[in-house]
Amino acid sequence: MQVLSNLNAAGDGQTYSNLTAQVFLAYATADWPDGEPLEQPVAQAAVRPGAAAVQALRQLLSEAQITCWEYPQVYSIALHPEVAISRAVESCDNYLLVLTPHSLTDALCLQGLLFALSLNKRIVPVLAKTVPAEHLPEPLQTLDTIDLRTGVPPLADTASGQQLLQTLHHEANYHRAHTQLLVKALQWERLSRDSALLLQGEDLTGFQHWLVEANQRSRYQPLRLQTLYVAESACNGGDRTNGIRQGIGWIQRWLA
Repeated sequence: MQVLSNLNAAGDGQTYSNLTAQVFLAYATADWPDGEPLEQPVAQAAVRPGAAAVQALRQLLSEAQITCWEYPQVYSIALHPEVAISRAVESCDNYLLVLTPHSLTDALCLQGLLFALSLNKRIVPVLAKTVPAEHLPEPLQTLDTIDLRTGVPPLADTASGQQLLQTLHHEANYHRAHTQLLVKALQWERLSRDSALLLQGEDLTGFQHWLVEANQRSRYQPLRLQTLYVAESACNGGDRTNGIRQGIGWIQRWLA
């Protein structure tokens, strides 16, 4: 799997990676499965259910050839953890959160969740250990949770594992386009709106069509920055009048 160390998360605002992943696998540091191993798998499942679930999820995603960022993970000491997580969230299609009592008190897990929500990412919570519903962050209380507590690895052979894969594959192209456009728009914004980074040709046409669909949805809608970026790209093209008209129309619908 791809890990956070592959991200160019430099804080200088000048260099960015175009790498994206389908999933950001987020879990508490206390549930990290790469710590001191336990001799018996049964004991590991009983004592560290979060770690066992993370290991099973790693296997499931790898076998399904789903690309994945992961936290916590060994990343370069040159990267600040908060910066690395922010970059990973920006460039993932789904924020997959392993729910345990530990993850509900892990500051970086919760930071990633809030940031993913602010970017209109799809949140996929999976339950590795019983957590009282009232202890869940409010945004998670209305989301469908995939229960991994009774699943015995490999998850690919379980109903919960198949449910997770179906969730990740559902409208995958839409969420991939959302991520790709966001990464491009953020790079444009951070590099002083360099006109050389604007969309052209088939890329512009494709994202214009995507915006038409996205603005009709009730969930996972585009951000203002994405709309502005496409509108500015259209204005920079040959049909400036039409580009301005479309841009104003998208912004009006966004604000409605």
